[in-house]
Amino acid sequence: MGRTLFSIYIWFGYGVSFALSLIFTTVVFLFTFPFDPHRKAPNAVMMFFGQWMVRLNPFWKIHVFGREKLLEKPFDRIVLANHQSFMDMPLLATLPVNMKWVSKKEMFRIPVAGWLMSMCGHISVERGSKKAARSLDNVDKPVKAGVPVMIFPEGTRSRDGNMRDSFRKGAFHAAKRFGLTLQPIVLEGTHNAFPPDGWRLNSTGNMYISVLDPIHPDDFESVDELTEHTYDVIKKEWLRLKELPA
Repeated sequence: MGRTLFSIYIWFGYGVSFALSLIFTTVVFLFTFPFDPHRKAPNAVMMFFGQWMVRLNPFWKIHVFGREKLLEKPFDRIVLANHQSFMDMPLLATLPVNMKWVSKKEMFRIPVAGWLMSMCGHISVERGSKKAARSLDNVDKPVKAGVPVMIFPEGTRSRDGNMRDSFRKGAFHAAKRFGLTLQPIVLEGTHNAFPPDGWRLNSTGNMYISVLDPIHPDDFESVDELTEHTYDVIKKEWLRLKELPA
């Protein structure tokens, strides 16, 4: 019963956050879209409200390593992270970076959430299609304008909390093609807070964000080498985070 009541509390708070986010994001969008081509302003509003799903519960402890690596200006990078849970997005919203998200096309059809993503200029891709790679053809424009783009290279969230065996290569082709720096980030603990295939959350737990050193595509001869190196450094750090004491 306690877990059910806690989950109702969190989802109610998240619903309120979504409603407020829709109101304020819409207002900011209407006032700024003529001179804000990359929709930085409405996205900043959405990110502010989005982080409250993890802020609502003081018993979720958020631990961040390497935050200082996100403070360099301009922060013109493709951000990559492993994907454990729906909770990954609110957790990443707590970071001091105004990011665009690459999400599957179906997400943009969800009422409220999809409207917000469209107003904020997030990037839609068709999962499992050749069009997914083409959707990243213009990823250099926001990144070079100082708006980092966030991609989950596993393609979808984990069902068991473990990393998949490999990364999809779309982000790495784009990085190599446009000479864009990659910013790897490692997440751990969100799968335990919000397990898949259900709506009930766990009321306690640790969530970890580890910001690794940036990776420069020019240091690698091929996309395959770049992909494998990025996967290896993310997995190595993820395994380290899993061993940290509770």
